[in-house]
Amino acid sequence: MAGEIKICRCRDVSYLEIRKAMLEGARNLEDIMMETGAATCCGGCTSQVIGILESVCRCNNISMKEVIKTVNDGADTVEKVGEITKAGTTCGRCRPLIQNVIEVKR
Repeated sequence: MAGEIKICRCRDVSYLEIRKAMLEGARNLEDIMMETGAATCCGGCTSQVIGILESVCRCNNISMKEVIKTVNDGADTVEKVGEITKAGTTCGRCRPLIQNVIEVKR
């Protein structure tokens, strides 16, 4: 399963653990490092962690920056973000993360 793919082998951190940290408000590398331990040892996974942080909706290739901008511009529901960006309109796995962005406004 894709969520179980190990991103950080040194600290045994999976893709899903990084996404869960994002659901709890982690928005930058330092947040992920503190929450999961990823990218704190050899640094070999740093670019992968950054890539995960920068992406919200893989189905429609929508970045975190796009979603945050849309929320800051007034979109206050997952549906409105989807109408504007298409994020969350295909498989729906990113909808909880979009909701978190709306709630914490970052």
